[in-house]
Amino acid sequence: MEVVGEVEGLLKVYADGSLQRHERPTVPASSHFKDGVACKDVVINPETGVWARIFNPETAAEKPPLLIYFHGGGFLACSTAWVEYHTFFHNLCKNSGVIIVSVDYRLAPEHRLPAAYDDCAEAVEWIAKQAAGRAESPEEWLSPSVVDFSRCFLAGESAGGNIVYHMGLRIAEVDVSPLVVKGLIAIHPFFGGEEMMESEKRAEGLKFAETCNFIWSIVLPVGSSRDHPFCNPAVLPLKPGLKLPPVLVSLAGKDQLKVRGEMFYEDLKKSGKEAELMVEESGIHAYHIILPQYEGTLRLIHAISDFINGR
Repeated sequence: MEVVGEVEGLLKVYADGSLQRHERPTVPASSHFKDGVACKDVVINPETGVWARIFNPETAAEKPPLLIYFHGGGFLACSTAWVEYHTFFHNLCKNSGVIIVSVDYRLAPEHRLPAAYDDCAEAVEWIAKQAAGRAESPEEWLSPSVVDFSRCFLAGESAGGNIVYHMGLRIAEVDVSPLVVKGLIAIHPFFGGEEMMESEKRAEGLKFAETCNFIWSIVLPVGSSRDHPFCNPAVLPLKPGLKLPPVLVSLAGKDQLKVRGEMFYEDLKKSGKEAELMVEESGIHAYHIILPQYEGTLRLIHAISDFINGR
């Protein structure tokens, strides 16, 4: 059957509307400590199928901070159970000593935006209920006696970096106490826009831009342009009084999304928001997931740990 759209390595869309997602090896959760980390899977909403994997460090402080992570994949692929993600979370958990909750949200195009935002917001609310002792099914690894919920951080790469920003906007407007979000970590955030960047017009960037445009066409609400706020944050300026948590923006020098990431960082600074910029000049998009042994991956893990421990 004719392929009418493809995201290489992630998904094919056929003429009849059917999909073929590329699957990757997965790692089962194990609540027994192995190499300093244990993990378990929890269901957040059995009706939508949203779930999360919790990573627990064996040598954590008495009450470690919490990191809520949203995976990438263009809103249409990937899972926290994939071996690449599991490996990164294991290493981050072991090296930083933080408890990590990585959320698996519904994917487009079956569930277009804002479904992913709604699922991730529901996950944050579910964790807030755990923190307040109001959860219908209390999770012992997320007990107020175990976790320092006054030091919570949101992180994600690519589409997950986009989600981090939009969760920050939502949390700034609602009460999630006793959860206190102290910082946002946007890694190689996936943004776009109708106007093409100069780097996207060049031969080496054109194919990437076309792929991104195809992704946005099947993940945004039907009929939306790439200047929808879900895609292009610049079209909706931040309110001066909006209490957005400090943001660490992590970019990769060889990533075609670097220019848009720099624009995002500059817009945060111009809006008076606290933001830090980290650039791994030799890095590619999502290098920390694809290349676990890369020196830049360890530098990113240290940068995330420093960002968390500094707050």
